[in-house]
Amino acid sequence: MNVLINFSTLKCGGGQNVALNFLSVFQHIIENGNKHCFFLVAKDSSIHRWFKKNGNYKYFVCPRNPIQRLLFEVCVTRSIIKKYQIDIIYSYFGYGLFPRKIPQISGAADSNLLYPEIDFWKDYKGVRRWWHLLVDQYRVYGLKHARGIIFENECLEKRFRELYKLNTFTITIKPSISNIYNQKSFSLPSNIIDLKKGLFLCGWHLNKNVLLIPEIAYNFKLMNYPFHLLLTAPLDNSKICRDFIKLVELYNVREYISIIGSVKKEELASLYQQVDVVYLLSKLESFSNNIIEAWTYGKPLIVSDEEWAHSICREGAMYVDRNSAKAIADATFELCEDEKSMEKTVSEGLIQLQTYPSIQDKTRQEWDFINKVYENV
Repeated sequence: MNVLINFSTLKCGGGQNVALNFLSVFQHIIENGNKHCFFLVAKDSSIHRWFKKNGNYKYFVCPRNPIQRLLFEVCVTRSIIKKYQIDIIYSYFGYGLFPRKIPQISGAADSNLLYPEIDFWKDYKGVRRWWHLLVDQYRVYGLKHARGIIFENECLEKRFRELYKLNTFTITIKPSISNIYNQKSFSLPSNIIDLKKGLFLCGWHLNKNVLLIPEIAYNFKLMNYPFHLLLTAPLDNSKICRDFIKLVELYNVREYISIIGSVKKEELASLYQQVDVVYLLSKLESFSNNIIEAWTYGKPLIVSDEEWAHSICREGAMYVDRNSAKAIADATFELCEDEKSMEKTVSEGLIQLQTYPSIQDKTRQEWDFINKVYENV
């Protein structure tokens, strides 16, 4: 069986780390079978650099630009598929425009596609909104035409079945976490070291409800509760960043918030060890590494009271109305000041963590699914 593994959509962020985890173990998983792997990677990505250092694999470099990548898939990969007699394609995220006669497995991580009743892009205007909606249409097309789909949580797999009623092979494979890298310390501003702190590990994403952070801080101020909020977004003068700064000034809560910028993966353990609470206030998620990272480092989670969150976190989080700054502040106060509440949330998180696979087990599940689809199409 000749497998083309498509990493071309993974250009930055956590997706690259997931792919690198896969690459760190996949050879040991398939070494006993008659399988040959070929790879598509985005130019100058971390994955591309990995292949440059590990020269024993056949890989092909794709353009980073989405339109150019699609043209590459349509025009160039046909000859690759023919030359190397590719039997099946595994697109780690999304769906590629490869010949339909070759079965394709797609990794699905766009939760908004499965909640059409939610206007996910309502806060975006003009061309930007139009572009997001157009991309979503292409991704829905991909879901409908993939021969197999790998979901990250059972709720999304169930919704796919209910929405489309297609005879598609599906599976839910939970994410894994890796601490296999050199850890480095992360330094917070000296004036907040002794304060209790909450972490928003995200960029300027409206889905994460970042613009509510100043109002949450204002509620701490009204409570006269010395709690500090950390946000890992960059100070990049983007519109959302400017709107955020205006809200900080409006509520006069500068001393309650620090924008600390992006954090390298080797600094994550250090950062988590310095905070008391982790927030995830998204409207929709397929999954978030914040969840298993918080559980791994023994930190309580405060998450949105939404269907996706309950499906993933079970009893391992405290749920709040994501649009109520007061409810979020009250939940934070309860966790930090009630030792039993803190211990219960953390211990339940550790219980949930035990249900997640190792990198080896996750990769083995992926290969078993590839074999299943290949043998039944």
